[in-house]
Amino acid sequence: MRWRHAARATLTPTPTLTLTTAAAKAAAAALAPGSRPSAEKLLFESVTNCAHEMLVEYFMALLVIMGLTATFDKQQRRQQQQQHHHHHHSRSHSPYFGFFASASELSNLIPDSYDGGMDPLFDNSTNREIIAALGTTARLHCRVRHLGDRAVSWIRQRDLHILTIGIMTYTNDQRFLARHIDNSDEWVLKVVSVQPRDAGIYECQVSTEPKISLAYKLMVVTSKAQILANRELYIQSGSDINLTCIAPQAPGPYTHMLWHKDTELVSDSTRGGIRVVSEQQMKTSNLVISRVQHTDSGNYTCSADNSNSDSVFVHIIKSEQHAAMQHEVGVRLQLPHLCLLLLLLLATLRPL
Repeated sequence: MRWRHAARATLTPTPTLTLTTAAAKAAAAALAPGSRPSAEKLLFESVTNCAHEMLVEYFMALLVIMGLTATFDKQQRRQQQQQHHHHHHSRSHSPYFGFFASASELSNLIPDSYDGGMDPLFDNSTNREIIAALGTTARLHCRVRHLGDRAVSWIRQRDLHILTIGIMTYTNDQRFLARHIDNSDEWVLKVVSVQPRDAGIYECQVSTEPKISLAYKLMVVTSKAQILANRELYIQSGSDINLTCIAPQAPGPYTHMLWHKDTELVSDSTRGGIRVVSEQQMKTSNLVISRVQHTDSGNYTCSADNSNSDSVFVHIIKSEQHAAMQHEVGVRLQLPHLCLLLLLLLATLRPL
């Protein structure tokens, strides 16, 4: 490189050789005949001048070297800046460029299975109190961060039975299943057609040393439909029936509700004048029968999804029967008054 040649040319010891020759001549002159009285003085001056000139040359060479070094450093910095700009421009279009990216963007470049040497930990944002209606499917969601090569197990606490390890099932009860999506942190215990005996505590356990676990509570409820009426109803022929059924504890956001008369499904097409109005989100249903007839008598049952049903019995009576019932009640009410009147008459006719 150019600066190396310049340094060699600058550091050539020519001035030092010139100084040495001059010093030799001065020393010879000092030792010549006729000059001995001042020989020591001349020798001391020659050595002093020589040392002074050598120091001057040394500092000049040092300044030259420092200047060349500064120039070299400046060139190096310029090259580094050019290289950095080139790499910055090329990496900015790469999917792996993240030098100035945020932490969330960098985390997206790291596979979920990579634990980075960190210990597993639970994500506590999942629901750990699960309510399931009788006969429905319950799902317990467990999320584990930085799992690595460890295994996740589900354990039933009441008998310490290991139900699943990974996605493998270790129970004869086929209602218990393990579910996991590849490259996700979620491990799900699925309980199909839950029964009252399934209620209790379940543990999501990670095979670390020592083991870590998180408890989940499963509650099984029995939903019941309810008809808002007496168990037996007497309806006059020709009038209307309006029955309301509710199922507030039915599972799920929407509930399908049905009406039966005895064993037959009641619908709008059963006969004219029947209307079924259901609000699945409100979990209510209304059965309206206009101008009831004697054939409408029977047992009416309301049923909802995964809920116990409820029933009422409807009696349809004729108008004549209704009037006869009213007359019979009136006669029974008048008999006491007749007896009292007879007693008064007997008292007045008794001789004095």
